[in-house]
Amino acid sequence: MAKAPAPTSDLPMALRYEDRLDLVETFADNVQRMSFDGRTMRIEFCVRRADEPDPKARRKTGRAVPVVRLVLDLEGAVDLFNKINSLQAAMQNLGVIKTEPRKG
Repeated sequence: MAKAPAPTSDLPMALRYEDRLDLVETFADNVQRMSFDGRTMRIEFCVRRADEPDPKARRKTGRAVPVVRLVLDLEGAVDLFNKINSLQAAMQNLGVIKTEPRKG
């Protein structure tokens, strides 16, 4: 007996990528905070800003200034992790990321 086709509501939506040429890029050089509340993941991207040099100070000081707060639903968070894992594997193959063998 042949299976009935799955109802269209059970199939993932087919999305067509549509670029926005007016979209502004934002630079960040670190991720300050990440949290997950069971439904949404929040990521805060920051940029480092150096304070004026103080000749008396033992080390340089500065601030982490937020530039983007990204909020993803669970599906978006899983998609992000899957894409980051693929990117990480590609970077390892290129030798950009080096893995160390586990100790113990």
